[in-house]
Amino acid sequence: MADSKFDTMRNGYNRYQVDDKVTQLESEVESLKKKLELYTSRLEEVEKLSNSYKEKYLTLASEIRIKEKAAEDIARIALKEANTIVQTANENADVIVKEALASAKAILIEVNKLGEETGEIKARMVNELSKLDRALNEFEVPDRVDLGYLENE
Repeated sequence: MADSKFDTMRNGYNRYQVDDKVTQLESEVESLKKKLELYTSRLEEVEKLSNSYKEKYLTLASEIRIKEKAAEDIARIALKEANTIVQTANENADVIVKEALASAKAILIEVNKLGEETGEIKARMVNELSKLDRALNEFEVPDRVDLGYLENE
């Protein structure tokens, strides 16, 4: 804009040169507005995607906490039950000991299954977070626009 030179006429600058420059600047402003709308739209899409991933993350984190609590509860219950079974087994003989071991094994298998499920959920969550990270890294922020073009002279 500063490099624009207009021929001077009797009553000011050459009107046609000024009109051409104004038309050119209006075209540039319109182009920049379109780019801004496009970038704004893309940003909204990425924000929606980010929010979606955040919701998935929170859901997965909640599921993990629930499963971890369940695993802790089962482990605590299993420990209590194992202690009761051992005490009863000591009192009642080898048959009871065999039953106790079978129950403990079933409980440990269940705890192991819960542990595997927790690992799978964690892997899914890491994968989703990785996708979100890639999406955010691929998002391009538009260059800053020189707002000087919009100032009235």
